[in-house]
Amino acid sequence: MSKNLKIGIVGAGSAGLFAANELGKNLGNKVEIKLFEAGPSIENRNCPQKSEYECAQCDPCRIMSGVGGAGVWSSGILNLHKKIGGDLEALCNKVNLDVNQIINEIDSFFVANGAPNNVFDPYNNGEELIELKRKCAAVDIRFIPIKQRLLGSKNTPKVIKSIVNYLESNFDVEIIPDTKVLAFDKQKNLIFKQNRKQQFDFLLIAPGRWGMLWLAQQCDQLGLNTFYEPLDIGVRVEVPSIILENICENVQRDPKFHIITPTYNDFIRTFCVNHEGYVVKENYEEHIVGVNGHQISINGESETSNFAFLIRQTLTAPLEDTTEYGRSIAKQTSILGGYKPLLQTLGDLRKGHRSRQSLIERNPVQPTLNDYTPGDIAMAYPYRFVTDILEGLANLDKVIPGVNNNSTLIYAPEFKRSAKKVDVNEYLESRQVQNIFFAGDGAGFSRGIVAAAVSGIIAAKGIIKKIKN
Repeated sequence: MSKNLKIGIVGAGSAGLFAANELGKNLGNKVEIKLFEAGPSIENRNCPQKSEYECAQCDPCRIMSGVGGAGVWSSGILNLHKKIGGDLEALCNKVNLDVNQIINEIDSFFVANGAPNNVFDPYNNGEELIELKRKCAAVDIRFIPIKQRLLGSKNTPKVIKSIVNYLESNFDVEIIPDTKVLAFDKQKNLIFKQNRKQQFDFLLIAPGRWGMLWLAQQCDQLGLNTFYEPLDIGVRVEVPSIILENICENVQRDPKFHIITPTYNDFIRTFCVNHEGYVVKENYEEHIVGVNGHQISINGESETSNFAFLIRQTLTAPLEDTTEYGRSIAKQTSILGGYKPLLQTLGDLRKGHRSRQSLIERNPVQPTLNDYTPGDIAMAYPYRFVTDILEGLANLDKVIPGVNNNSTLIYAPEFKRSAKKVDVNEYLESRQVQNIFFAGDGAGFSRGIVAAAVSGIIAAKGIIKKIKN
């Protein structure tokens, strides 16, 4: 095996960090690994003048970009399930890996670096789980039981810092923050500002959700095949925490409910449930704002709970570009909100009324997001999507009484931008250019922390295989 082979990784999120760990474990000092991250180091993603929650609201660039990826300032939930965040079983089967073993290894690595020992396992509360599944089955809702570990956005930076220290102390890994890669080429050069270049023997491109548009543009310029993936768009729902208390504390911390809406037969689901958490603002790019939810700690710190309610939408010719379609809806919503998220009570949305600040101030449910514009979501969202949201919440109310109250708060836009999936082989190597690999959310292979880590490990195993052979 040759010494001093150079591996360049773009993106220090979950995919990049776990790929570096896999490479380090198997190749040791035989390779030099450099991780380039456009955002700040994990230490500089904190705002020393403010609390974690306030920082998350005021500094969106530090939420979406930086060492640790977008997951650092989210609730930090680890979904330990082979069907959440992508079809992880299919990814692993293609390279003869045991998906459950890989997920357990990822979970153990997080725990070794400071993740809480507490695991939320719905099967530990058998009677309550059976009762919840019975209620769901009676109204055509599918509940997905998942073992989960909650890091919490207060603790997640500490875990990521520990992982960074481990990689840099044990392997020849250099993590380089605040360094934007402008382009890459078929000769495996990474190109930086002032046309500075570094060439590598292998590249792993894992830019995360923040870099998905950049990656799609790079693939187009290099002639690498990509495919559109479905769009997830909807709203963030905020209700009194007591409404979700029994389910979140006794059955599953981040419950997954899947619903087919009656009018359009669309698929809508709950996602990123933050029990006793906060709604926060995210800036995706110029003129587009969105919302997300944060869970500060396991114990929770607010009197409300929130969750994303997302519609899955696939498009066909002539308009297949789900990315641009989602951006157009989000941009329209942002314009109506004066570049702040729109907030509306569910009662007003049902009646076709715009919510006003005077109503919000006396609403039984008070918003945990301070920077919003009271408005009318129906002016920004297609009629079909508004119908899906209203029908979905009405159905979910049969399982979780209270989510369909007039006082329920609805924020928009909430969307998970769909990355274009890069055309790769079973080890996530480009079919058009050898020794360039892809992984993570930004390349269309995952949606979430654990799933991104799985893809990073598979790509790393592909690099290892080529080097050892």
